[in-house]
Amino acid sequence: MEQALRKLEEEGAELEEAYREGNPEKMEEEIGDLLFALVNVARCMKVNPEEALQKTIGKFIRRFRYIEDKVAGRGGSLKGTSLEEMDRLWNEAKNQS
Repeated sequence: MEQALRKLEEEGAELEEAYREGNPEKMEEEIGDLLFALVNVARCMKVNPEEALQKTIGKFIRRFRYIEDKVAGRGGSLKGTSLEEMDRLWNEAKNQS
């Protein structure tokens, strides 16, 4: 398990380096490596990564709908809503669940 976590950290550092270099091909490669390392960590923890991702997607959808409903409820639109306001509503939605 410790080895899998170290590999995850290593791949994260390599992604940061590729980002700093501004190398899109290297970033894509490192994102793939990072995802693979994360799946391996999940396997070591006996967590189904697909189920974990599905739960997170569901959580995202609920929170985003909350933002949409709040903005629409006051006659606004997402395009007309600042990122700061969206962040505030996102945190509000997080506290709801």
